[in-house]
Amino acid sequence: MTKVSNKKLTVICIVLVVALFLSIVGNVVIHNENSKLKNEQIKQMTTEWSEVYELSRQVDNYIALNYVDGEKYQKYVNKICHHFRLASPVSQLNWNMSDLLVNSYDPLFLNLIDEERTVNKKKALALLKEMNSSLAEISKNISEMSTDEKNKLMDQSSAVYKQQSAKVKDFATKYQKLTDDYFKGL
Repeated sequence: MTKVSNKKLTVICIVLVVALFLSIVGNVVIHNENSKLKNEQIKQMTTEWSEVYELSRQVDNYIALNYVDGEKYQKYVNKICHHFRLASPVSQLNWNMSDLLVNSYDPLFLNLIDEERTVNKKKALALLKEMNSSLAEISKNISEMSTDEKNKLMDQSSAVYKQQSAKVKDFATKYQKLTDDYFKGL
C-alpha cells in the first residue's frame, strides 16, 4: 500500500515539475514577445514623431524658398497630418496632436498656399511660423527621447506621459483657438 502511495506521489511530483517547467517556458516566451512588441511600438512612435518634426522642417524650407511649389508641399503636409492619426496608438497625447494637425495646421497651410483665399497672408504666415516652431520643438523632443523615456511615455499613468500630454494639449488648444480666430476673420 505504501509503495503505491509513494509511486503516486512521485508521479504527481513529476507532473507538477513538468507543469511548472512548461509554465516558466511559457512566461519567458510571453515576456520576450512583449519586449519585441514594446520595441516595435517605440520604433513606430519614434517614426511618427520624427515625421512630424520633418514636416516642420519642410514647412520652414517652403517659407525660406519664398513659397515656391506650394502644391507639392501641401500634399506632403496633408499626408503627414492625416497619417499621424491613423498610425499612432490612441492616447490623449496623440489625439491632441492629431487634432491640431488635422483641424488647424493642415487647413492653415492649405489656406496660405491658396493665394485667392488667403485674405491676410501676413497674419497666416506669422501664425504658421509660430505654430511650426512650437511643433518642431515638441516633436523633436519626443522623437529624441531615450528608449527608457519612451517606455515611460507609453505608460499613460507615468509622470513623463502626463507632462508631455499636458504640453501637447496646451499647444493644441492655443493654436486651435488662434487658427479658429484667423478663419473667423475671413
